[in-house]
Amino acid sequence: MELNRLINDFKDYLLSSDLKSHIAKVILFGSHAKGVASPDSDIDVIVFTTDGIGVEEALMDRIYDFMIDTNAPLEVLISGIDSLFVCQDYFTYNITQYGWEIYSMEKDEIKMTMLKDLIDLAEEYLDSAQEVLESDRIRVAVDAAYNAAELAAKALILSKQDDLPGSHGGVVSVFGQLYVKTNELDKALGRELNTALKLRNTARYKANVLLTKEDAKGVLDLAEKLITVMSEKQLARKTEE
Repeated sequence: MELNRLINDFKDYLLSSDLKSHIAKVILFGSHAKGVASPDSDIDVIVFTTDGIGVEEALMDRIYDFMIDTNAPLEVLISGIDSLFVCQDYFTYNITQYGWEIYSMEKDEIKMTMLKDLIDLAEEYLDSAQEVLESDRIRVAVDAAYNAAELAAKALILSKQDDLPGSHGGVVSVFGQLYVKTNELDKALGRELNTALKLRNTARYKANVLLTKEDAKGVLDLAEKLITVMSEKQLARKTEE
């Protein structure tokens, strides 16, 4: 079967199922995308989804059915949309640059899904931080609370631009440029995020330094504030729509 027709049939087959709402992007990559395929080359495709293992299993079953029906030599990878934004590795970056995008959700829809995922994860880490602090596990509480704060900061960054810094220090810096330098948020929040990163590093790597409950509570408070700011931004956007 001719490649273009096969790829379009594959796309239509995937999108005709109830999995459509979970499919963010479908990209052809590898030798066929580069135009150097041989007759025996597999057809390499990556599908980016908005959900986890349950969707992946259902999607792989549907892909397998298509391969059986068409005898298509497909080699399909499945990845979450977080790999498009959070610490994008070279492989993902490369295929999004040269690959043939077969299908994509609207950009805003993908981004809104990613923002929700970041805030949901931030809230989960915050809950965990509160639980372990009650058991006086201060280092773990600081670490988890910083994760919550950074995830919320990443959501705030992503709400303004299309990529995320690849380092902890980069998140602190870009957050400051986008929100503190512009006076959109109080300068104290930027300082607190920077301090929280230092406390997180101390909690993880400096066994001889004692941290206090107040240190942990400070990072917890910061995480709560950043989550609230992002949640309010999302609510305001929905109201405008």
